[in-house]
Parts: sequence; C-alpha cells; structure tokens
Amino acid sequence: MKKFFALLLTATMLISLTACGSGNTETSSTETTETSSSETTETAEADTTAEVETETEPEEKEPVTLRFYNYALSETAKADWWQSTIDNFMAEYDWVTIEPIVVDYNSMITTFTNDLASGLSVDMIFGEGSWVSTLAEGGFLAPLDEVVDADFYAGYYDFVLEQETYNGEVYGAPLYYSPWILYVNKDLVEAAGLSMDDFPTTLDGLKEWNEILAEYYAGDESITTTLGFTTAEVSATGSCIASVLASFGGTLVNDDGTLADMTSDPNLTAMTEMLEFYDYLIDGGYTQENLKLKDYRASFGAGNVCMYIDQAWGYAQIGEVDANAMDFTVSAPLPTTMGTYGTGASNISIQNIMVGSGLSENQLEAVNLFIQYVTSTESLEQYINEVNPAFIAHEGMEDCELPSILDGAATGADNVVSYVPIASLTSVQTQLATMVLNYTVNGMSLEDAISDYVTQAEYYINQ
Repeated sequence: MKKFFALLLTATMLISLTACGSGNTETSSTETTETSSSETTETAEADTTAEVETETEPEEKEPVTLRFYNYALSETAKADWWQSTIDNFMAEYDWVTIEPIVVDYNSMITTFTNDLASGLSVDMIFGEGSWVSTLAEGGFLAPLDEVVDADFYAGYYDFVLEQETYNGEVYGAPLYYSPWILYVNKDLVEAAGLSMDDFPTTLDGLKEWNEILAEYYAGDESITTTLGFTTAEVSATGSCIASVLASFGGTLVNDDGTLADMTSDPNLTAMTEMLEFYDYLIDGGYTQENLKLKDYRASFGAGNVCMYIDQAWGYAQIGEVDANAMDFTVSAPLPTTMGTYGTGASNISIQNIMVGSGLSENQLEAVNLFIQYVTSTESLEQYINEVNPAFIAHEGMEDCELPSILDGAATGADNVVSYVPIASLTSVQTQLATMVLNYTVNGMSLEDAISDYVTQAEYYINQ
C-alpha cells in the first residue's frame, strides 16, 4: 500500500511538472533550446527530490484502537507472553492501540455479550474453536477471508479451518491446535516396571497398563489416579467425551447438523463401548468422578496422577504447579485400536483469534497485521515451547520447532476427525457429560442414559 501511494504521488508530480514545462512557442530557437535544457535539468532535479521525499516520508496512518478480549491474560503462565506480544506489536505499528480486556475463561462469553448490549465494541477475541458456531450465529463475528490477506489465508491447514467454519464461512483465525492426548508421568510408570517405548496401541493394552499401575501404587496414598478421564458436568468435559466417542468410531452430529442416530452402528456400539469404558474407570477407582480438566492438571503437576487425557496446552497449568514438570512429563496418542470400530482418531481443539463484525477498514487492516504478526514462528515458537504446547496450524510456521514434550503424541497429531460445528454444540457436549454421570454414578441403565441424552441433545439442537 505504501509503495502504491509513493508511485501515485510520483506520477502525479511528473504529470504536473510536464504540464508546467510547456514553453512559449514564440521564443527564438536559441531561447527555446536553452529554456528546454534548463527546464529538463530542473524537472530531473524535481523528480529526484520528489522520489527522495516519497521514500523518506512514511505514510500517515489514522490511529485506531482495538478492544481485545483475552482470557489468557488472566492466567499466570500465559499473561506475560501475551502482554509482551501486544506491546511489541504496538511498538512496530505505532498507529494501532490494542486495549486488552482481561476476563477469566468461564466469564468470557457472558462478559462481551453484556458489553455489546451496553454499546461497547468487541473487536478481537482470543478464544476456542468451539465458540465459533455460537458467536457466528449471533452475528458477532466477521468472516476470516474478509479480514486477512488471501495468500496468508491460503496457508491454513484445511482440517483446522473446517473446525472454524459455520454455515460455509470460516470465522476464526487458528493460532495452533491439539488433538486429545494422554499426558504420562514417566517416573511413575517406569517405577512400576513399564517403558514408554512399549506404550499401548490398543484399548486392552491401555487397560493392562492401568491395572499394573493400580496394583503397584495400591498402598501409596499420594497416587490418587492411575488413568484420569474428566467426568465433570461442564462443556469442556463434554468436548473431551465427544472426542473419546470419536476414538471409539462414533460421532455426535450428522453432516446436515442433525443429531447422529444412536440406535444403529457404528454409533450404537461406539457409544456403548465408550460408556462401559468410563464405568470401568470409575467403578475400579482408577478415575475420580466429577473432576474437571483443571483438577487433573493440578494433581498431575503435584505428582499424584500417573496418566490422564487432556489437550496439549493443558501442560501450561501443570507447569504452574511444578516448574520442573517437564522433567517427568511425556505424551502419548490415544491407542489406535479402540473397541470394535475405533481407530483412536481424535477431534481437535483450537485456540484462535475471532474478529468482531462491523469494524472500520483501518481496524480490519490492523487486525490483519496483528493476526499475521502473532501467527508466525518468530512470535509463537517460544510460547508453544515454554508456555503452551501445541501443534502448528499454518504452513508458514513449518520451520517452527515443536516442544519435545509432544514428541510422543506427535504420531497421532494427524489422526483426527472433524465434527460438524453447530450453534448448540456446547450444550450438546454438556449433555454427554451428564449421560456419563447418569450411567456411571447415578444408577441409570445404559439404554436409559443414552435415551435421555438423545432427548436433551435434540431439544438444544432444535431450539
């Protein structure tokens, strides 16, 4: 854009100077020659001056302010990196002011929807891919291809963009992604005589490892969990359970956005085997009921958990508990044989930047620059290695070194399946968590638990 205006200004000055150079046609031949020579020299000097002035005078930009809702700024492990990244960007683009709005994770959507209702703008949001469908349906978001440059947009991995899509439009700018993986305390498993070189590739093998660990640590009160799977009745747990269902070969939602049929295979068998697995975990005391992901992260960091399922960036909270947790933490993919139909395929989770609707052209330009600034090896490599482990989502970052803590899980990074984003997804996923508790804790039969889930999920989908 700067080059364009520079060329335009130079061309305008040249046209102006050429017009002014028309001499008096009644002058003598000698006068005409001298005048022409003199004017040519003056024109050349003027051209040179114009070019120098154009090159040395930066284009004046109209100052813009972006209100940036970011829950990571409320988290100790992530706040410093985000604030320094924002500060560094503003130092490079001094016409842009980014005003951070610090909100904790659980209050994000409520806070900015209330702010919108009161007339405040929501220009950028750091959030989750699972939020896209709800916010897009509400008209809060601008399509990504209307914000970022086309060549940069083309660099996102297709399977990541699929999860940022609602009604055929992509709304979130992915920063990185994670399949659901297992974090393993290698010191605890090695003490029990197990080796990560032989990590199980089947569900039966995973159960065998779990039982060896449970027997070895039976008298150790400091070990509270041998194989942790979250079962709290919240949407984040539901997201995890939805991915576990996918690993067993099932799905939640049809391509047309309707609820998948749970009365026939593969979904019926996948759902049944998944529920039986959760019952195995809770009934055997291997998993504690009603724990959230953050609870497992804290317990794992304290050395109380042998293995548990999480997103890659869950390590950020582990590291808050023990700064040296990298020394005993390794990762692994879910087994590639899970029940009758399962291949261990995972849904993916995404952390992204979403852009508010109704921004001015200058604001959109600033957001475009910020997204590209953040989505780069220079910006993100330190973050995903030292703070927030994850897998890259853009081909422009293929030179980015990934954290060694994810080496074990890397073999499953591409074993992913897409889900169909629907506006009621978080509610449907929460009903999954309710179903698991109904069957494993509340005494409901398997058939009744599934039937109740279907009734509740259809209610939310059809609202």
